[in-house]
Amino acid sequence: MKKTFKYISRLSLMLIVFLMVSCTEENPIRSEITFYPDFEISGDQYMAIELGTTFTDPGVTASSGGAVLPLTTTGFVDTSKIGVYKLTYAATNADGFDGTTFRFVAVVDDLAAVRANDLSGSYTRNTNAAHKMNVTKIADGFYNADDVLPPNGVNVVMVQVSANQVIIPNQSSGFGPVFADPAINAASGGDFVNGVSISLRTSIGSFGIFNRVFLKN
Repeated sequence: MKKTFKYISRLSLMLIVFLMVSCTEENPIRSEITFYPDFEISGDQYMAIELGTTFTDPGVTASSGGAVLPLTTTGFVDTSKIGVYKLTYAATNADGFDGTTFRFVAVVDDLAAVRANDLSGSYTRNTNAAHKMNVTKIADGFYNADDVLPPNGVNVVMVQVSANQVIIPNQSSGFGPVFADPAINAASGGDFVNGVSISLRTSIGSFGIFNRVFLKN
């Protein structure tokens, strides 16, 4: 019993020494925190301006952990042509991590009408009551349509550009590029009777142009 006790005591001592050595700070683990670029957009992210006027970018500020970052802006706004233009703002933090944000500018030929109208609401296709489209207002002139080809779930941003005209800027979908814009294809586009109907001629992927008339419920 004495030998066994002595053996256990020596083993316990060796274990304590091992634990003490293991807890030394010879190789501390370094932990670093990175702050991704953060953007502050001045003005509205979705803007509608009158055709032929001057556009001045309200500006964007990028920062990371309180430090201001250099900003790169790409894109342009042509105020001589009706359409929707996208401005992209990008910045990179000190650790090389990128960030981006956007602004969308619609050039319209009747700004007063765009601001006065509200196309939001629930619509039903004129030839099939089971086909629904819900339209939600994002900002003056900008709308989200949850399905322009029901029941396929083709969700798009739609923009009013005149007193009775809407377009769908070129954007992606599960079926390929989607647009309804005569500036891209003269056969595509859209028009509406406020509070009554929206008619769309929408190009979807390689499937061609779909003509749909939706009546407001």
